Amino acid sequence: MLSAIAEIPYTICLPTAYGQILVNRYDLNQTNALVKNPFGLDYAEIDLLVKVAKLLPEGSICLDVGANFGVYTLALAKALAPRKGVVHSFEAQRVLAYMVCGSVALNSMENAHVHHNAVGAESGEIDIPAFDYRRVSNFGSVEFGGKQQEFIGQPQGESSGDRVKLVRIDDFHFEKVGIMKVDIEGMEEMALAGAVETIERNRPLVLIEWLKSDKQKLAAFFEQRQYEVFVMGGNFLCLPQGGSIKISHQLPRWVAE
Repeated sequence: MLSAIAEIPYTICLPTAYGQILVNRYDLNQTNALVKNPFGLDYAEIDLLVKVAKLLPEGSICLDVGANFGVYTLALAKALAPRKGVVHSFEAQRVLAYMVCGSVALNSMENAHVHHNAVGAESGEIDIPAFDYRRVSNFGSVEFGGKQQEFIGQPQGESSGDRVKLVRIDDFHFEKVGIMKVDIEGMEEMALAGAVETIERNRPLVLIEWLKSDKQKLAAFFEQRQYEVFVMGGNFLCLPQGGSIKISHQLPRWVAE
């Protein structure tokens, strides 16, 4: 029985509100949500970013840093397409990055670029921890660069998995960045350190997860650059002061603890 299960591909294709998406059948989090709901997790966040993306100038760029299965990537690419906008998606886990590539191809999205890279404060390489993609787990919560703090459904393998290129967002010299979403399981501060020039030059809306990072430092990074910081679930929604982007619904402002 177990050997028969091992032979069944773990990649499945789900119809969703964002298009056909390849996911891991054993994923506890995003896959589980998409099976039950075509909008999946983070619907409010995705809906907000899509509405903003549709208002961006022609040729704008959105960055999806920590793509997981690519739900944000597909939603934003679809929203940007009529105005010739582009999404650059970054995913460090090779298996997941390939799934995002497959989903982009399935939906004929020519304006989505998928980078199999980790994102940090400096360029180099990083070891990706080994996990079994044929075992039930939350693959979107894999942590890099150290011990796995959160139990995702299985213990981390004793040996390392892939060694992946570590990149700085600033080294891409992106222009016209309108939205930047960052969710990389505790490496958010490092990603920001490598994206200072991009953020200061473009002044994008930034949605960044704080659950495994230092909330005070993340908020301070944006406040020092004249951003308004709001709390949206486990994320900060950071809006440049004096910018054209306004939010119509009420979100609590960040108050330093």
